[in-house]
Amino acid sequence: MIARVIKAVLAVWEREMYEYMSNLHVNAMRLAVEPLLFIFIFGMGLGKRVVIGGVDYLYFLAPGILFMVAVNNSYMTISMRLMIARDWDKTLITALSAPVKPFEIVLGYVLAGVTQALAACAIFIALMNYFLGIPFGSVYLVVLLIIATAAFFSSLGVAISMVLDNPHHLMVVTSLVVMPMSFFCGIFIPVTDLPNWAQPVIEAIPLTVAVQAARA
Repeated sequence: MIARVIKAVLAVWEREMYEYMSNLHVNAMRLAVEPLLFIFIFGMGLGKRVVIGGVDYLYFLAPGILFMVAVNNSYMTISMRLMIARDWDKTLITALSAPVKPFEIVLGYVLAGVTQALAACAIFIALMNYFLGIPFGSVYLVVLLIIATAAFFSSLGVAISMVLDNPHHLMVVTSLVVMPMSFFCGIFIPVTDLPNWAQPVIEAIPLTVAVQAARA
């Protein structure tokens, strides 16, 4: 029974990783350009004039951008891929017609999101460490936090993409719910600088927990 479940999950994972690798040039550009823009513009530009808690802003910002990379390569990738598989490729219908249970498909997509997030974050850490000499503390703790964050946001991506039936609605949810997390979850400014009434809500979001733990 367990062996069959693992085989089914890995089959879904393999399919998604094949699609990811098939568009690696596009994914690599998105991976490299977006986080590095934040690092160069905010970290190296604005960061020369900002010190937070006795720490240079670049060193404060880098762990936050790391988890932004994890979110982008889990939630955004998986939610869009699942919607495409359901409405355009029809591969989701094919999978459901096979002897594969819905929860196995979900686990396969979540595993793919975690794998993609780990790969993207590894590249980001290597670039930051090699070119800017930025350390990220305990490797084991960071990897565990990335896995937990990616698993949560991959699951969120699966849930939202299954509820919505229009890619434009997905973009609206992403813009109004997920993207604001990047600005309120301690990535760019400390959570303690936010209004007191908002802090308990922000601190309960898994992204905030991961970012704060990575900086500890």
